Amino acid sequence: MITFLEYALLYLLVIEGGNHAVRFVLDRVPGVQAQEAPPGLAQAGRWIGYLERLMIMTMILAGAYNGVGFVFAGKAIARFQSREQTEYYLLGTFASFAWAVFWGAVGNVLI
Repeated sequence: MITFLEYALLYLLVIEGGNHAVRFVLDRVPGVQAQEAPPGLAQAGRWIGYLERLMIMTMILAGAYNGVGFVFAGKAIARFQSREQTEYYLLGTFASFAWAVFWGAVGNVLI
C-alpha cells in the first residue's frame, strides 16, 4: 500500500519532473524551436503542462483511462488554429503524456 507521502512524491515527480523531461526532449531535437510567447503568457505552456500531467496522473491512478484521451483531445482543439509550430507542440505534448503515463503506471503497480 502506498502512503500519502509516497503519493505526494510521485505527483511531484510527475508534475515538476515532467517539465524537465519535456525540456530535455525539446532541446535535443534539431530544427524544433519555440516561438516567443506574447507578454503575459511566457509561463502559460509550463502551467498547461503541470495541469495536464496532474490530470493524466490522477485519471490513471483512478483507473479512468478514457479521460486521458479527453485531455489530449482538448489540447489538440486548443492548438488547432496554431499550425506554424505543430511539430513543437506535438513533441512537447507527447513527451509530457509519456512521462505522466509512465509514472502513472508505476503508481498503479505500487498501489
